[in-house]
Amino acid sequence: MKDIENYLKKRNIEINHIIYAYCQNQNLIIVTDSGNEFSCSMLLHELMEYLPEDEFITIRRGVATRLNAIVSIDDDGIYTLIDGKTFQGRKRFLASHKKLRSSLQLNNSTMISKPMKNEKNRLPLSILEKCTLLDNMPVAYCIIELVFDENGHGLDFIFRYCNKQMAIIENVPIDEMLNHSFYEVFKNGDKKWLVAYADVALNGVQRILHDYSPEINKNLTIYCYQPEVGYCACVLTEDNTK
Repeated sequence: MKDIENYLKKRNIEINHIIYAYCQNQNLIIVTDSGNEFSCSMLLHELMEYLPEDEFITIRRGVATRLNAIVSIDDDGIYTLIDGKTFQGRKRFLASHKKLRSSLQLNNSTMISKPMKNEKNRLPLSILEKCTLLDNMPVAYCIIELVFDENGHGLDFIFRYCNKQMAIIENVPIDEMLNHSFYEVFKNGDKKWLVAYADVALNGVQRILHDYSPEINKNLTIYCYQPEVGYCACVLTEDNTK
């Protein structure tokens, strides 16, 4: 136990930032919500003994995940995690996977496939009406929707509302962002954003992100909150102090 604690401390890995761990080529890969992966020689069951028992679950031999990092569990026992990674659960225990899906109140039908470019916004009209009040706000603001990719498992997010300042800070016209995938607009987009936005959209937490955005070559501070389940609203400011 002490060896595990020392390993995590030396690498500045905090327990509350671990989202899942899996075995690969006789090594254990620990994945954090920042998108970093750490390879080590410890055994999964050793790590599980160190992690909070009520927050993590082993979904099959060699794979364990934080419960609130599970986005969906389909009828075949395939788990989609908050960063888009998928794992096949124990095939002999499909009923247990469905029971877990029910207990976590996951509803795969609420997660939709990637829309066509000319598809209308799915946000309730009341929210869209409120968003128009922010069209001329001198701070960048957007609402994004968390969706499944074309395969029904990996995650992506779609711009559903962008005010005029968003076009300025992102240097992209609004009509080229609206109803488009983030990774369609920004070809070199960093997957680290997906974890944070998915956490907000699914779990209702509020997050403040301070990070460099390679997509637009700017340091940003992003304030995130959940306006509706499955959506993440973002207020973006450029950080010129770094």
